[in-house]
Amino acid sequence: MHIIKAKLFGVYISSDFTKEDGTVVQGKPKLQLLENVILKNGEKKSELLDISIPKEKLNLYKDKIGSTVEVEVGVVGKCSYYGI
Repeated sequence: MHIIKAKLFGVYISSDFTKEDGTVVQGKPKLQLLENVILKNGEKKSELLDISIPKEKLNLYKDKIGSTVEVEVGVVGKCSYYGI
């Protein structure tokens, strides 16, 4: 488990989608987080992250838009790291 600390930019529900077998999957709640990343040369870059969350956690974030929040996350797929 990792924790991302970033400014909550927005909250939305993603679109429903249909699987190949015709099953409709409901869209998930997502947080848009604006994260400041420090580059190797010391410059700062803002990165917008879309992170899906369980529906039962949506109320924890709805009223915090514009505030810095901490979100527990897992990692799925490609993730790039570099040594510091």
